[in-house]
Amino acid sequence: MQFIEVEKSVREYAWALQNLHSHPHYELYYLSKGSRTFLLPNALYHLTAPFLIIIPPHVMHKTEGGAFERYNINVETNYLNDYQKEIFQGSSLKIFKPNEKQNEEFIKLFDTLIQTDRHKKHGEHIFQTVFSYCTYLLSQLQQTTPPATVREDAVPPLVLKVMDYLSTHYSDKQTLDEIAQIFFVSKATLMYNFKKHMHCSPIDFLLNVRLTKAKELLLRTQKSIGEISELCGFSSANYFGLIFKQKEHLSPANYRKHEWNKS
Repeated sequence: MQFIEVEKSVREYAWALQNLHSHPHYELYYLSKGSRTFLLPNALYHLTAPFLIIIPPHVMHKTEGGAFERYNINVETNYLNDYQKEIFQGSSLKIFKPNEKQNEEFIKLFDTLIQTDRHKKHGEHIFQTVFSYCTYLLSQLQQTTPPATVREDAVPPLVLKVMDYLSTHYSDKQTLDEIAQIFFVSKATLMYNFKKHMHCSPIDFLLNVRLTKAKELLLRTQKSIGEISELCGFSSANYFGLIFKQKEHLSPANYRKHEWNKS
């Protein structure tokens, strides 16, 4: 059975992911109640329910904010048929605001997916049919509702600019001194802003970017561990393997094998 999961989360208090994260599958994020701040490597959005965003594989992101209710569909690319792939790809990283009727339809479909026992007779066929209709509704939303352009600048432009820079120059050798010089600020200013808004240092953020890119190359290419290590800016294959295992609890080779076996 190829990977797809649907979950609902309700929190009655403020809650935040401390660090940006990524995953090798699509994530359909649907906020049905409350408001959330949604952070991507080069943008920050403050959004109020209902809204829908699709995060494609290997894109770093995080959310924070107050009480909320949200649905998530996590699905591997291999689970999607060609039509569904086209819809998910076309909707990726665009923020949609469903109207009242669309909101009711999406919530009903998500609840049906969660309640469907896929192990019962015809359960998998029922699940796939409901998911297909959910994708159809997404395509209608894509055609009839322009993506929202709401942006919130609570995170200083400096932090967003540095995040964007590191996300595209991750293969280059980088030091805190060099990054500070590029953006004409002191190391203290750079560290203070990153610690305050990202809960990590610029170098920690860069390491996460490199690991995210490495995971993408491990899954999407046949490149050797040494090649991937070099392409992602690690000083050596041994150091890459050590850091990767610390973060993922698997060696790069075993991570690749584990994820390929799921497909």
